[in-house]
Amino acid sequence: MHLPRTARRMFAGLVLVLVAGCGAGVPRQAEPLAKDSGSRAGQGAPGGWTYAYVSDEFEYGTDVADIAVVSPKDAWAFRQGAGSVQALLHYDGSKWQPYALPREVTEAADGRMERVSLTSRPSGEVWLTASVSHGPGSANTSFVARFDGTAWHVVPLPDGERGIAGVLVLGPADVWASGSGRTAWHWTGRTWTRSTLPFEAQRLVTDPDGTVVWAVGSEPKPGTEPPANPDAPASQQPASARWDGTRWQRVPIPTDLTLTDGYDFSSLITGTTVVSADEVWATGYAGTEPEPSEDGDYHPADQRPFTLLHDGSRWRVPQGDEHPPAAVLSARKMRDGVGRTHKIGRPPYVPGVTGRVTAVDRKQKLWLNEITPVPGTDEVWAAGQIELGAHGDANFSRAVVVRYRIRS
Repeated sequence: MHLPRTARRMFAGLVLVLVAGCGAGVPRQAEPLAKDSGSRAGQGAPGGWTYAYVSDEFEYGTDVADIAVVSPKDAWAFRQGAGSVQALLHYDGSKWQPYALPREVTEAADGRMERVSLTSRPSGEVWLTASVSHGPGSANTSFVARFDGTAWHVVPLPDGERGIAGVLVLGPADVWASGSGRTAWHWTGRTWTRSTLPFEAQRLVTDPDGTVVWAVGSEPKPGTEPPANPDAPASQQPASARWDGTRWQRVPIPTDLTLTDGYDFSSLITGTTVVSADEVWATGYAGTEPEPSEDGDYHPADQRPFTLLHDGSRWRVPQGDEHPPAAVLSARKMRDGVGRTHKIGRPPYVPGVTGRVTAVDRKQKLWLNEITPVPGTDEVWAAGQIELGAHGDANFSRAVVVRYRIRS
């Protein structure tokens, strides 16, 4: 599930990857590339990412937009490109391959899918949400489909709702989705039920057993006015709420927990992990006010990270021996179970447009759109691209799914 664009603008220049996961083990060695994966990849760094999938397409902008892992032998991903090429991918335990959606699904979408989000549960339920572009002059529309373990089906949108974002799947008849503004929707298997949030949510999260549902987002910092320039970053602070079975109850996050010591312009939660009803972790950044440049853009704010713990009664700063679960934080960094960060090695080099790994191809970089834990394991899988840019005719992008085993 991706962070909405409005939230990403709160910090100029901040690139976010949301992740949760924990476990122990020794990183695996690089595995052979899948059939649709090119050939002759170089050796990756020890203890680094390994490939599960590499596309044969080289078109600049090609990537895997999102991934949902049902189990180590069942996963879904969505591949897209700068042109018209889009494909749903399925992993059956042995290889990734394109999966053709039924005609009723493609006809219902009737356009190019953008901002695609995939969400799953170990039961096999998978949901896809997207904003569909219908061409110049036409407004985008929301689209929702679900895989029931056997086939994909269109899910009708709530009446009048055009802003369905990513969903939180608890079961076949228990699905939450954030809608336009402060709206949340609950799918009961046949119909949508509407509820009102106390703020605009960037994501809905739950614990591994799906027993408690949280909404996390942001709201204007008290005492501030919206910026006169609509392109200027707004002064925001984190907000949270919990579903009590009847309505959303605000769970206050005191301003002084994130906005202090000069880093008091804006703060944003970038990752949330619900371990249980009595242990919820939130990580993010607080920043100083960005300054406009001569061309109208804004210089990145100075930022510093924060970590908060909800202990069942209130949000607070964790004490010395309290640490969030181990997690992969980005393409290059992970956090272990005692709060230490470690560098993640790069994956093997993949062949470029010449069909082999040249000297310039060794400047390729891994970019990730989504990182997700694999249920029942200490692995994470991630979706994104291997990209070579600023090198003229040698430039390329290849869509990838990579894997990593988390340290304890």
